[in-house]
Amino acid sequence: MDNFLICFHAIAPLLLLILLGYTLKRLGFIQPSGFAAMDRLCFKILIPVMLFCNVYFSDFPGQFQGNAILLMDLSVLATFLAAFFLIPRLLPGQKENIATVVHGVCHGNLAVLGMPLILNLFGAEQVAVYSILMACYSPVINPLMVIEHIYFQGDRVSVRKLLRNIISSPFLVGTMLGLLCNLLHIRFPVFINTTLTNLKSIASPLCLIALGGSFSFAQIRGCFPLVVHSVLAKCVWIPAIVLSVAVALGFRGLVLASLLVIFCCPSAAATYSFCTGYCGNPTLASQIVVYSTVFSIFSMFCWLFAFLQLGLI
Repeated sequence: MDNFLICFHAIAPLLLLILLGYTLKRLGFIQPSGFAAMDRLCFKILIPVMLFCNVYFSDFPGQFQGNAILLMDLSVLATFLAAFFLIPRLLPGQKENIATVVHGVCHGNLAVLGMPLILNLFGAEQVAVYSILMACYSPVINPLMVIEHIYFQGDRVSVRKLLRNIISSPFLVGTMLGLLCNLLHIRFPVFINTTLTNLKSIASPLCLIALGGSFSFAQIRGCFPLVVHSVLAKCVWIPAIVLSVAVALGFRGLVLASLLVIFCCPSAAATYSFCTGYCGNPTLASQIVVYSTVFSIFSMFCWLFAFLQLGLI
């Protein structure tokens, strides 16, 4: 019963904030353009500031987990290669759908759902491990997603564009600046620290509200089978494989919980953005994001409960 309550208290606040955003949209209290602006604010400013603070105020040498980073990036690469070569065989000739499904099952929404979940589970003083893993995730997954969309689009991959995509990642920039200030022992005046802390405190709630406001359940017809299989792959099959390897390698506690959240997170909202800017099916992408998010609320609860019951976290 204690483990059930731990999971419930970690997941329920996320669900309520998402429902708040969805309700505000349905009531017309905030227009779609307002939610889009909130999403940009979170992605460009608030989440990078939160990542900066998580690393800047941490004991970095004690929070760096090189083995976990290596396992995570190798797992991301292995997942991508499996999807890249397997999905075209399952969907022959459907390049737009192939590019969309590959992105949907490979790219997770680590910031919007993952960060607040870790905060609820372990508290603000323990999020540096997750923040560092998240920073090391973006430089790997983002170029891979660019490569697969351009490949299925039939164009050549630009090395310069890939490098720019890596360097300009707001998540990477925020974490690296925090790391630099931490290692150089740079100290800010109290009023700046207070401002950064205030921005950090509103990041997760606002991101979850914006996420709820982006939900649209009206377009599932016509792509239901692809959505179901993509959601199950993202939230069940891939986590089952990666987490089994992590447990077998001896990862436990906060590090295992961080890996659990990373690989159980729903499809990233960037799936839709990539499918509108490159080769892809935007309608299918939006439904994969929506339904993987809804399903992941319950699947992450189950994963956490199972790991707590087994004494692994």
